[in-house]
Amino acid sequence: MIHRISSSIRPAWKALRRKIWQAEQGSISVETVIVLPVVAWALMASFTFTDAFRHQTTLQKSVYTAADLVSRASGTALTPEYLNGVYSFMLRINDTHLDVHLRMTLIGWDSENEEYRVIWSYTDLGNTSTAIDDALLNATYGSQIPTISAGETLLLTEGLLKYEPPFRVGLQAQTLTETALTRPRFAPGITFLDPNAPPPPEAWCEFVVDACGM
Repeated sequence: MIHRISSSIRPAWKALRRKIWQAEQGSISVETVIVLPVVAWALMASFTFTDAFRHQTTLQKSVYTAADLVSRASGTALTPEYLNGVYSFMLRINDTHLDVHLRMTLIGWDSENEEYRVIWSYTDLGNTSTAIDDALLNATYGSQIPTISAGETLLLTEGLLKYEPPFRVGLQAQTLTETALTRPRFAPGITFLDPNAPPPPEAWCEFVVDACGM
């Protein structure tokens, strides 16, 4: 009895299965509702992450370019107008409506106290961050700076970009940063003629050549 029932059902099941696999009917609207949000999210995510990577890469290039420009000017005295021009050039490289900022700091090594010293520090006019002092330099950057000997200097160049993603697809608004350390090319130090900066303490004149003139 069971065998007869199964024998009669088998052809019907085969016919039904063949009809299902060979059927070409469907509802395009239902398929679109299911697939379109996934495709749209994938496109927005691809655009957003690619845009963030592009801004990060461009910021890095602009920071290294600015650092190289200033390091090659070590044979002449710099002015705030010159560094403002370097900042304007950096803005042209990034070419974005987002906030981009620049900070440059010339540092030396105090062998007597065994710590780094700030010779001068520059920030662009729109930068909300303050110029670096000795305490901030040693606390934040001390472990990242390579060893330098007395009489040498390093130019610390920092770029900052406040990134806003075009779409909210898992990437939040954040601050992109890049840092470059460069040795002056043609002189032990780089002179910065900033009329608003106080002169360095006399005790600093010993750890950098011509420090008091910077």
